[in-house]
Amino acid sequence: MEQIVPVRKGSVTYALFFRGRPAAPGGVRFLTEPFDEFQTGVMERPAGSRVKPHTHPRFDRTVKGMSEFLYVEKGSIRVTVFDEEWKALREETLEPGDFLLFFRGGHGIDVLTDCRMIEVKQGPFVGDATVKFFPPES
Repeated sequence: MEQIVPVRKGSVTYALFFRGRPAAPGGVRFLTEPFDEFQTGVMERPAGSRVKPHTHPRFDRTVKGMSEFLYVEKGSIRVTVFDEEWKALREETLEPGDFLLFFRGGHGIDVLTDCRMIEVKQGPFVGDATVKFFPPES
């Protein structure tokens, strides 16, 4: 059974957790809102279908953060989503086939069983020292 779990603080979405293979009736279904900074969709096409060859024009965009997409292929993980003050907003356990999308705030991952994950995020990569910040030691 499909489940999409949003993590919000007020009206601001920090992350989306996806479980149970979201369906795409009609062939294509975007799981994010058109205004979200990172778009995630599902496509289901029968054999013999064709997506016409196409290109996407290049243009400048302003990116105000770094969104990340994480797909759990094997194993299980526990993910905690934090706001900008490092307050935990939600904790979820993900299994094979589950995926998530981080938009803002912080996140931590505990690997519960041997796992394989696939991560997608905006580039170019400018080095961890520039794009990763950690909570203050307590």
